Amino acid sequence: GWNGRWNWLHMLFAIVAPIVAFSSAPPAGSSESAPPVQASAAALTGVWAGRHAVVNVNGLVTVDKTITLTCDNNGALHGLVGWLSSGDDDQFGNADDLGADTIVREHEEKVLGMADLATGELVLVERQETGQYTGQLLPDGSLHLKFAQSPPSNPVASVFTLQKTASALPVDPAELIANPEPTLVVVNRTCPDLSGSWVSPEYVAHKLDTASGKGVHIEMPGLSMTLTITMQTDASDCSFHGEHTWGNGASGGTEYLVGVVHDDGESYTMAEIPEHPEDGSTGTITGTVVFDGGKEEWVMHWHYVGISRTGSNGVVFDTDLTQLKSLGP
Repeated sequence: GWNGRWNWLHMLFAIVAPIVAFSSAPPAGSSESAPPVQASAAALTGVWAGRHAVVNVNGLVTVDKTITLTCDNNGALHGLVGWLSSGDDDQFGNADDLGADTIVREHEEKVLGMADLATGELVLVERQETGQYTGQLLPDGSLHLKFAQSPPSNPVASVFTLQKTASALPVDPAELIANPEPTLVVVNRTCPDLSGSWVSPEYVAHKLDTASGKGVHIEMPGLSMTLTITMQTDASDCSFHGEHTWGNGASGGTEYLVGVVHDDGESYTMAEIPEHPEDGSTGTITGTVVFDGGKEEWVMHWHYVGISRTGSNGVVFDTDLTQLKSLGP
Protein backbone atom coordinates (compact mmCIF):
# COMPACT_ATOMS: atom_id res chain seq x y z
CA GLY A 1 0.00 0.00 0.00
CA TRP A 2 0.93 3.65 0.02
CA ASN A 3 1.32 3.79 3.81
CA GLY A 4 4.74 5.24 4.37
CA ARG A 5 5.18 6.26 0.74
CA TRP A 6 6.49 9.65 1.84
CA ASN A 7 9.06 7.91 4.01
CA TRP A 8 10.92 6.56 1.00
CA LEU A 9 10.37 9.80 -0.90
CA HIS A 10 11.93 11.79 1.94
CA MET A 11 14.84 9.31 2.09
CA LEU A 12 15.42 9.71 -1.64
CA PHE A 13 15.35 13.50 -1.38
CA ALA A 14 17.74 13.46 1.57
CA ILE A 15 20.26 11.39 -0.42
CA VAL A 16 19.76 12.91 -3.85
CA ALA A 17 19.22 16.63 -3.20
CA PRO A 18 22.80 17.39 -2.05
CA ILE A 19 24.40 15.67 -5.06
CA VAL A 20 21.96 16.50 -7.85
CA ALA A 21 22.64 19.97 -9.16
CA PHE A 22 19.80 22.45 -9.63
CA SER A 23 18.81 21.98 -13.27
CA SER A 24 16.27 23.60 -15.57
CA ALA A 25 18.03 22.64 -18.80
CA PRO A 26 19.65 19.48 -20.20
CA PRO A 27 23.27 18.80 -19.13
CA ALA A 28 26.04 20.06 -21.41
CA GLY A 29 26.40 17.93 -24.49
CA SER A 30 22.94 16.40 -24.08
CA SER A 31 20.50 19.09 -25.19
CA GLU A 32 17.11 18.50 -26.69
CA SER A 33 18.72 18.77 -30.11
CA ALA A 34 20.91 15.75 -29.35
CA PRO A 35 20.49 12.65 -31.56
CA PRO A 36 17.61 10.35 -30.62
CA VAL A 37 18.34 7.81 -27.90
CA GLN A 38 17.52 4.16 -28.46
CA ALA A 39 15.43 3.45 -25.40
CA SER A 40 14.14 0.28 -23.78
CA ALA A 41 11.65 -0.74 -21.13
CA ALA A 42 14.52 -1.14 -18.66
CA ALA A 43 15.94 2.31 -19.48
CA LEU A 44 12.58 3.92 -18.74
CA THR A 45 11.94 1.97 -15.54
CA GLY A 46 13.28 3.32 -12.29
CA VAL A 47 13.52 6.48 -10.20
CA TRP A 48 14.60 9.97 -11.30
CA ALA A 49 15.15 12.87 -8.92
CA GLY A 50 16.33 16.46 -8.81
CA ARG A 51 15.68 20.03 -7.74
CA HIS A 52 14.17 22.61 -10.09
CA ALA A 53 12.10 25.78 -10.33
CA VAL A 54 8.35 25.91 -10.93
CA VAL A 55 6.22 28.93 -11.69
CA ASN A 56 2.64 28.89 -10.44
CA VAL A 57 0.01 31.34 -9.23
CA ASN A 58 2.10 32.01 -6.12
CA GLY A 59 5.21 32.93 -8.10
CA LEU A 60 8.48 31.04 -8.43
CA VAL A 61 8.74 27.91 -6.29
CA THR A 62 11.71 25.57 -5.83
CA VAL A 63 10.88 21.88 -5.42
CA ASP A 64 12.66 18.55 -4.97
CA LYS A 65 10.97 16.18 -7.38
CA THR A 66 11.00 12.41 -7.75
CA ILE A 67 9.47 10.54 -10.68
CA THR A 68 9.03 6.77 -10.40
CA LEU A 69 8.18 4.99 -13.65
CA THR A 70 7.55 1.49 -14.91
CA CYS A 71 7.66 0.86 -18.68
CA ASP A 72 6.65 -2.20 -20.72
CA ASN A 73 8.02 -3.36 -24.04
CA ASN A 74 5.38 -1.36 -25.92
CA GLY A 75 6.48 1.88 -24.29
CA ALA A 76 3.45 2.17 -22.00
CA LEU A 77 4.37 4.15 -18.89
CA HIS A 78 2.82 4.25 -15.42
CA GLY A 79 4.20 6.04 -12.43
CA LEU A 80 4.13 8.42 -9.55
CA VAL A 81 5.36 12.01 -9.36
CA GLY A 82 6.14 13.38 -5.91
CA TRP A 83 7.53 16.74 -4.87
CA LEU A 84 8.56 18.60 -1.74
CA SER A 85 8.93 22.34 -1.36
CA SER A 86 12.65 22.97 -0.92
CA GLY A 87 12.65 26.76 -0.61
CA ASP A 88 11.73 29.22 2.12
CA ASP A 89 8.64 28.76 4.27
CA ASP A 90 6.60 31.00 1.99
CA GLN A 91 7.42 28.97 -1.13
CA PHE A 92 4.56 26.58 -1.54
CA GLY A 93 2.75 24.89 -4.40
CA ASN A 94 -0.89 24.21 -5.13
CA ALA A 95 -2.47 20.75 -5.17
CA ASP A 96 -5.61 21.17 -7.21
CA ASP A 97 -7.24 17.90 -6.23
CA LEU A 98 -7.12 19.11 -2.61
CA GLY A 99 -9.04 22.27 -3.50
CA ALA A 100 -8.21 25.33 -5.57
CA ASP A 101 -7.19 27.37 -2.53
CA THR A 102 -5.25 24.63 -0.74
CA ILE A 103 -1.55 25.45 -0.42
CA VAL A 104 0.75 22.54 0.42
CA ARG A 105 4.44 21.78 0.99
CA GLU A 106 4.33 18.37 -0.69
CA HIS A 107 2.16 16.39 -3.05
CA GLU A 108 2.07 13.30 -5.21
CA GLU A 109 0.19 12.43 -8.38
CA LYS A 110 -0.17 9.23 -10.37
CA VAL A 111 0.70 9.52 -14.07
CA LEU A 112 0.47 7.42 -17.20
CA GLY A 113 1.94 7.89 -20.62
CA MET A 114 3.70 6.54 -23.69
CA ALA A 115 7.30 6.47 -24.85
CA ASP A 116 8.73 6.10 -28.37
CA LEU A 117 11.38 3.48 -27.67
CA ALA A 118 13.07 4.26 -31.01
CA THR A 119 13.78 7.88 -30.05
CA GLY A 120 13.44 8.09 -26.26
CA GLU A 121 10.70 10.70 -26.54
CA LEU A 122 7.87 10.42 -24.02
CA VAL A 123 4.68 12.03 -22.81
CA LEU A 124 3.03 11.70 -19.38
CA VAL A 125 -0.36 12.92 -18.18
CA GLU A 126 -1.62 13.25 -14.63
CA ARG A 127 -4.55 11.01 -13.79
CA GLN A 128 -6.49 13.41 -11.59
CA GLU A 129 -5.43 16.87 -12.78
CA THR A 130 -4.67 18.49 -16.14
CA GLY A 131 -0.85 18.37 -15.93
CA GLN A 132 1.16 17.05 -18.91
CA TYR A 133 4.85 16.22 -19.22
CA THR A 134 6.66 15.99 -22.55
CA GLY A 135 10.32 15.24 -22.92
CA GLN A 136 13.24 13.04 -23.79
CA LEU A 137 15.41 10.30 -22.33
CA LEU A 138 18.96 11.62 -22.62
CA PRO A 139 22.10 9.55 -23.41
CA ASP A 140 23.24 9.60 -19.76
CA GLY A 141 19.90 8.15 -18.63
CA SER A 142 18.48 11.39 -17.27
CA LEU A 143 15.04 12.75 -18.20
CA HIS A 144 14.59 16.23 -19.64
CA LEU A 145 10.94 17.25 -19.26
CA LYS A 146 8.59 20.17 -19.82
CA PHE A 147 5.53 20.40 -17.60
CA ALA A 148 2.37 22.43 -18.16
CA GLN A 149 -0.90 22.45 -16.24
CA SER A 150 -3.84 24.63 -17.22
CA PRO A 151 -7.28 25.51 -15.80
CA PRO A 152 -9.51 24.21 -14.34
CA SER A 153 -6.46 22.93 -12.43
CA ASN A 154 -4.08 25.53 -10.98
CA PRO A 155 -1.79 26.90 -13.74
CA VAL A 156 1.79 25.57 -13.41
CA ALA A 157 4.79 25.45 -15.78
CA SER A 158 8.36 24.19 -15.52
CA VAL A 159 11.31 22.89 -17.56
CA PHE A 160 13.79 20.59 -15.81
CA THR A 161 16.14 17.62 -15.96
CA LEU A 162 16.11 14.77 -13.44
CA GLN A 163 18.98 12.34 -12.90
CA LYS A 164 18.30 8.61 -12.71
CA THR A 165 19.01 7.51 -9.16
CA ALA A 166 17.75 3.92 -9.22
CA SER A 167 16.84 1.28 -11.76
CA ALA A 168 14.99 -0.88 -9.24
CA LEU A 169 11.50 0.21 -8.27
CA PRO A 170 10.89 0.93 -4.56
CA VAL A 171 7.27 -0.21 -4.94
CA ASP A 172 5.36 -2.99 -6.64
CA PRO A 173 4.80 -1.98 -10.32
CA ALA A 174 1.17 -3.08 -9.96
CA GLU A 175 0.61 -0.23 -7.51
CA LEU A 176 1.78 2.28 -10.12
CA ILE A 177 -0.58 0.82 -12.72
CA ALA A 178 -3.64 0.58 -10.45
CA ASN A 179 -6.26 3.30 -10.67
CA PRO A 180 -5.97 5.98 -7.96
CA GLU A 181 -8.33 5.34 -5.10
CA PRO A 182 -11.28 7.76 -5.27
CA THR A 183 -11.50 10.36 -2.57
CA LEU A 184 -14.38 9.58 -0.23
CA VAL A 185 -16.17 12.74 0.78
CA VAL A 186 -18.36 12.39 3.85
CA VAL A 187 -20.93 15.14 4.18
CA ASN A 188 -22.43 15.60 7.61
CA ARG A 189 -25.84 17.00 6.81
CA THR A 190 -28.16 18.68 9.22
CA CYS A 191 -31.73 19.62 8.40
CA PRO A 192 -34.33 21.67 10.27
CA ASP A 193 -37.03 19.78 12.13
CA LEU A 194 -40.04 20.13 9.82
CA SER A 195 -42.39 17.91 11.82
CA GLY A 196 -45.73 19.30 12.87
CA SER A 197 -48.01 21.86 11.25
CA TRP A 198 -47.21 24.95 9.18
CA VAL A 199 -49.83 27.60 8.43
CA SER A 200 -50.07 30.36 5.85
CA PRO A 201 -51.79 33.74 5.83
CA GLU A 202 -54.38 34.34 3.14
CA TYR A 203 -52.92 34.36 -0.35
CA VAL A 204 -54.06 34.72 -3.95
CA ALA A 205 -53.55 31.88 -6.44
CA HIS A 206 -53.46 32.46 -10.20
CA LYS A 207 -55.03 29.98 -12.59
CA LEU A 208 -54.66 29.77 -16.34
CA ASP A 209 -57.72 28.01 -17.84
CA THR A 210 -57.27 26.72 -21.40
CA ALA A 211 -60.41 24.53 -21.59
CA SER A 212 -62.08 26.95 -23.99
CA GLY A 213 -59.12 26.98 -26.31
CA LYS A 214 -58.08 30.36 -25.04
CA GLY A 215 -55.92 31.16 -22.07
CA VAL A 216 -58.16 32.77 -19.44
CA HIS A 217 -56.55 34.17 -16.31
CA ILE A 218 -58.53 33.57 -13.10
CA GLU A 219 -57.66 34.93 -9.67
CA MET A 220 -58.49 32.79 -6.66
CA PRO A 221 -58.36 35.08 -3.60
CA GLY A 222 -58.86 34.35 0.07
CA LEU A 223 -57.02 31.02 0.06
CA SER A 224 -55.12 29.69 3.06
CA MET A 225 -53.39 26.41 3.73
CA THR A 226 -51.96 24.15 6.41
CA LEU A 227 -49.02 21.84 5.72
CA THR A 228 -48.64 18.92 8.14
CA ILE A 229 -45.40 16.94 8.07
CA THR A 230 -46.35 13.52 9.38
CA MET A 231 -42.98 11.80 8.97
CA GLN A 232 -39.37 13.01 8.74
CA THR A 233 -36.36 10.72 8.64
CA ASP A 234 -33.18 11.44 10.60
CA ALA A 235 -31.01 14.46 9.86
CA SER A 236 -28.61 12.51 7.61
CA ASP A 237 -31.41 11.81 5.12
CA CYS A 238 -33.63 14.90 5.29
CA SER A 239 -36.61 13.36 3.48
CA PHE A 240 -40.18 13.65 4.67
CA HIS A 241 -43.85 13.29 3.73
CA GLY A 242 -47.10 14.89 4.81
CA GLU A 243 -50.36 16.41 3.68
CA HIS A 244 -51.42 19.79 2.35
CA THR A 245 -54.89 21.09 3.27
CA TRP A 246 -56.13 24.23 1.52
CA GLY A 247 -59.30 26.13 0.82
CA ASN A 248 -61.16 29.44 0.72
CA GLY A 249 -64.63 28.36 1.84
CA ALA A 250 -65.89 27.77 -1.69
CA SER A 251 -63.42 25.06 -2.67
CA GLY A 252 -60.60 23.14 -1.05
CA GLY A 253 -59.30 19.73 -0.09
CA THR A 254 -56.36 17.70 1.19
CA GLU A 255 -53.49 16.36 -0.90
CA TYR A 256 -50.57 14.14 0.06
CA LEU A 257 -46.97 14.98 -0.73
CA VAL A 258 -43.37 13.83 -0.35
CA GLY A 259 -40.27 16.00 -0.12
CA VAL A 260 -36.58 16.30 0.54
CA VAL A 261 -34.32 19.02 1.94
CA HIS A 262 -31.31 19.67 -0.30
CA ASP A 263 -27.63 19.50 0.65
CA ASP A 264 -27.51 23.16 1.73
CA GLY A 265 -29.93 22.34 4.58
CA GLU A 266 -32.33 25.14 3.57
CA SER A 267 -33.78 24.61 0.10
CA TYR A 268 -36.27 21.83 -0.56
CA THR A 269 -38.43 20.19 -3.22
CA MET A 270 -41.88 18.67 -2.63
CA ALA A 271 -44.17 16.78 -5.00
CA GLU A 272 -47.89 16.22 -4.55
CA ILE A 273 -49.26 12.76 -5.23
CA PRO A 274 -51.64 12.91 -8.25
CA GLU A 275 -54.90 12.06 -6.47
CA HIS A 276 -56.38 15.46 -5.65
CA PRO A 277 -59.78 17.19 -5.16
CA GLU A 278 -61.88 18.03 -8.18
CA ASP A 279 -60.91 21.69 -8.07
CA GLY A 280 -57.31 20.97 -7.12
CA SER A 281 -54.09 20.42 -9.02
CA THR A 282 -51.03 18.22 -8.73
CA GLY A 283 -48.06 20.43 -8.02
CA THR A 284 -44.36 20.71 -7.42
CA ILE A 285 -43.26 22.97 -4.59
CA THR A 286 -39.83 24.51 -4.15
CA GLY A 287 -38.51 26.98 -1.63
CA THR A 288 -36.38 27.43 1.47
CA VAL A 289 -36.76 26.91 5.20
CA VAL A 290 -35.01 29.56 7.30
CA PHE A 291 -35.04 30.66 10.92
CA ASP A 292 -36.23 34.24 11.47
CA GLY A 293 -34.18 35.32 14.46
CA GLY A 294 -36.18 38.52 14.88
CA LYS A 295 -39.47 36.67 15.23
CA GLU A 296 -37.90 33.57 16.79
CA GLU A 297 -39.69 31.28 14.36
CA TRP A 298 -39.08 29.07 11.36
CA VAL A 299 -40.39 30.35 8.03
CA MET A 300 -41.00 28.20 4.94
CA HIS A 301 -40.96 30.12 1.66
CA TRP A 302 -43.34 28.22 -0.62
CA HIS A 303 -43.45 28.42 -4.46
CA TYR A 304 -46.16 26.27 -6.01
CA VAL A 305 -46.72 25.20 -9.64
CA GLY A 306 -49.51 22.71 -10.38
CA ILE A 307 -51.55 21.20 -13.23
CA SER A 308 -55.22 20.18 -12.94
CA ARG A 309 -56.58 16.64 -13.33
CA THR A 310 -57.69 17.33 -16.93
CA GLY A 311 -54.49 19.11 -17.83
CA SER A 312 -56.37 22.20 -19.00
CA ASN A 313 -55.58 24.37 -15.97
CA GLY A 314 -52.35 25.52 -14.43
CA VAL A 315 -52.08 27.08 -10.95
CA VAL A 316 -49.27 29.09 -9.38
CA PHE A 317 -48.91 30.91 -6.07
CA ASP A 318 -46.35 32.00 -3.49
CA THR A 319 -46.75 32.24 0.26
CA ASP A 320 -44.83 31.99 3.53
CA LEU A 321 -45.72 29.41 6.15
CA THR A 322 -44.80 29.56 9.83
CA GLN A 323 -44.35 26.56 12.06
CA LEU A 324 -46.90 26.30 14.86
CA LYS A 325 -44.26 25.15 17.31
CA SER A 326 -41.35 27.50 17.87
CA LEU A 327 -37.88 25.96 17.63
CA GLY A 328 -34.42 27.44 17.71
CA PRO A 329 -32.04 26.90 14.81
